[in-house]
Order: sequence, then C-alpha cells, then structure tokens
Amino acid sequence: MKFTLKPLALAALMLSACVSLPPPAPIPVPAAAPPTTPSPDIPACSLAAGLSQFSAPNTGSTCASDRLLNLAQQMMNNHSDINRVQGQLDALLAQDLDSANRSFALILASQLNERKRLNGLLDKQIAATKEQQKRANDLAAKLDALKEMEKELLARGKKP
Repeated sequence: MKFTLKPLALAALMLSACVSLPPPAPIPVPAAAPPTTPSPDIPACSLAAGLSQFSAPNTGSTCASDRLLNLAQQMMNNHSDINRVQGQLDALLAQDLDSANRSFALILASQLNERKRLNGLLDKQIAATKEQQKRANDLAAKLDALKEMEKELLARGKKP
C-alpha cells in the first residue's frame, strides 16, 4: 500500500511547524569603569614623546620604556644592525632602570645574544655548504675528465 500526501496537506504540515520566536532580550551594558590615573611612583611617558621616538629613532627619548620598545621593534626588523641595537641596549642597561624595564631589557639582551649566536652558526653553515658545493663541482669535473680519457683510450684501442 502506497501512502502519498497531497501537496496542500504537506504545506499545512510544514506551516504548522513554524513558530515565531520572541524578540531577543536586550543585552545589559556594563557601567563604564572609572578612568585610572597613573600612580606617582611610575614615570609616565607622554604620548607625543613616544610617537616622536617611533617616527624618528635618533631623537633620544628620555623615557626608558619608549627606548626599549623602539629597540624591540628594531630587533623584529630583519634588516636592522644587530651591533648598533646591542650598543643602544647596553647603554640602556648601564642606566638606573626600574625593575620592569630592567627585566625587559635583560630579555631583549638575551634574545639579541641568541640571534647573534644563530647568525654565527648560519654563516658557518653557509660557508660549509659553499665549500661542499665547490668540492662536488671539482669532483664532477674530474669524473668528466676521466670519462673523456676512457673514451680516448677506447678509441685508440680500436685503431690498430
């Protein structure tokens, strides 16, 4: 026995399943937090000084945290001079810094030393690779010369 529904009954069945949803409840907005003021024991660097330090790195900002951030950005740049960054970082470490800035400077110094070590290893590996390539080319040239000599000897042996 074959059971078929008429299209009108099917549409009524489908429409009966439709239920309208209630409108969403409004989302409560949290009260705005009161503005915080910097504590007097933490030196606050002005925004203008920080922006001028990033736009012109040779202005010599007096704020150590701005200078540290600038050095961190220079370290992220692959084309920066590592020795110049090391000199600037050493000059900052020679100053009397607060504990947070000193810790950040020491982290930057350790990363800079690791980068210098890895660059040295990379240079050694590149030199070794070039030497191996040169040796392989020399051996290939010798092998080609031996093959050529073998062909000449075989050619002489066939000419009696």
